[in-house]
Amino acid sequence: MPRLIEIVLFLTPFLGFAVWRLAFPTPLPPSWLIGGLAGFVVLMLLALVWLRHIDASDTNLTYVPAELRDGRVVPAHPAAPP
Repeated sequence: MPRLIEIVLFLTPFLGFAVWRLAFPTPLPPSWLIGGLAGFVVLMLLALVWLRHIDASDTNLTYVPAELRDGRVVPAHPAAPP
């Protein structure tokens, strides 16, 4: 079964290209498609910048990785520099 999933995932872009060529037989894609894709790329870049901003901590803090204390996992956290 995993091999079948790999084959389907490999063939999906080729099938998508064939459907696109059948749906839009002109040599250039329509302008609404280019605009939509450009808008999607801009939206994804803005989301990445925003997520990085809300995830970032203060630059003066030190990163303390997760550790095991007394059989319990203490999650990673920022700490003041020594």
